[in-house]
Amino acid sequence: MFTHKERYLKAVHLEIPDMVPVDGTNLDLIHAQTILGKTPMTPSLFLSKQYNDNLDMNHIIKHNQRLINEASMKFDFDSLMVNDWHLYPEGFKPQFIDENSYADHLGKIYRIKKDVKTTYWVDGKIKSPEDLDNFEFPNPEEINFDMVEETIKQANNEYPVVAMCHSVVTAPFEMRGGIDKLVIDLYRQPKFAKNLIEKVFNYQIKIVKRFIEAGVDIIVEGDDLADSKGPIFSPKILKEFFFPYIEKFIQECDSHKIPVMKHSDGNLSPIMNDLIDLGIDGLHPIEPSVMDLAQVKQQYGNKIFLRGNVDCVHILPYGSESEVRQDVRRCISAAAEGGGFILSDSNSLHSNVKTENIQIMVDEARKYGKYI
Repeated sequence: MFTHKERYLKAVHLEIPDMVPVDGTNLDLIHAQTILGKTPMTPSLFLSKQYNDNLDMNHIIKHNQRLINEASMKFDFDSLMVNDWHLYPEGFKPQFIDENSYADHLGKIYRIKKDVKTTYWVDGKIKSPEDLDNFEFPNPEEINFDMVEETIKQANNEYPVVAMCHSVVTAPFEMRGGIDKLVIDLYRQPKFAKNLIEKVFNYQIKIVKRFIEAGVDIIVEGDDLADSKGPIFSPKILKEFFFPYIEKFIQECDSHKIPVMKHSDGNLSPIMNDLIDLGIDGLHPIEPSVMDLAQVKQQYGNKIFLRGNVDCVHILPYGSESEVRQDVRRCISAAAEGGGFILSDSNSLHSNVKTENIQIMVDEARKYGKYI
C-alpha cells in the first residue's frame, strides 16, 4: 500500500501507483463544517462583538486552513491544498467599504455572504493608470506563510502539498474591476495593461518562490485562459501579453524540480499545444462539457498528467449516488490506463456541491480505481 504522497507523485510523474489518486480543488468551508462539526471564521468577525485588536486575516486563514486540512484527510483525499488567495501581510486587517464589502492587500474588493460563510470577488481599486502608479504592492517577504508551513507540517511527508498559485490573468482583472475592463485595456491602453500584468507577475513570482522554499510538492498555475467557446484571448494577445510570463513561472518551478499543473476552465483545445510547449507537467480540469477526457488522454497522456474531471456543475451538486459513481467510472475509464491520472472535480468543490457526494466520489474511486 502506497502512502498518499507516493500514490499522488507516481501519477504526477506519469507512472502507475497502487490505485488512482483522488482529491478535490478549493474545498469549500461549508463541507469542512458539515463533516467536522466545526465552525469556520469569516471576515465579518471584524465587524462583530467578538472582534479584538489581536484578530487579523492570518488568524482567520490559519483557523480555516486547519479545518480544510482536517476535512481533506477525513474525506481520504490523497493531497492537501493551499492557495495564494489565502495569503496576507503580517497583521493585515480588511479595509471595509461597508458592512458586507472589503478590500484586500492587492486592491481586490470582496463581498461577504454570511448565510454560507463565504466571500466572493466583486470589484477592484485600479480604475486608471494613475491608480496603478499610486498603488503599492505589499512586500512578498512580509506575507505571512504560517498556514503553508503548518500544512506542510501536518502533511508530515505522508501527503503531498499542492499550492494553487496565480500568475498574470486573475489578479490583474480582479484588481482592474473585471475581465471585460482588462480585455478592453489590452487593445485601447496596451501600455497600461502590460504595466499592470508585469507588476502583478513580479509580485506573484516572488510568492511562488516562497512556496517552493517552504517545501510544497506541486505548484498549480491557476489562471483561467478559456471559457466554453475557447480561449478568452486571441493567439496574438496570449503570445504578447501572457505566455512569456507563464513560461517564466514554469521555468522557475522547473529549476527547483517542482512539477507545474495548469488549471483552466473552458475549452483549451486550440491552445493545448502552446501549453505543452510552455512546459506544463499536468492539466486540470479538462471541463467535461467542452473537452473530452479520453481524447485528451489519447493525445497528450504521454506528455502530461491529467487531473479531473467529475462534473461539479450537475453531478456533484444535484446527482444521485448512482450518478456520482457512474461519473467517477467515466473518468477512470477514460484516463487512468497506464497511470498519469488523478481523479478530482471539474473545477472545485464549491458550496453547492453535496458533501455526501464528495464522500461517494472518493469511495467509488477507491473501489473502481485499483491498479493492483
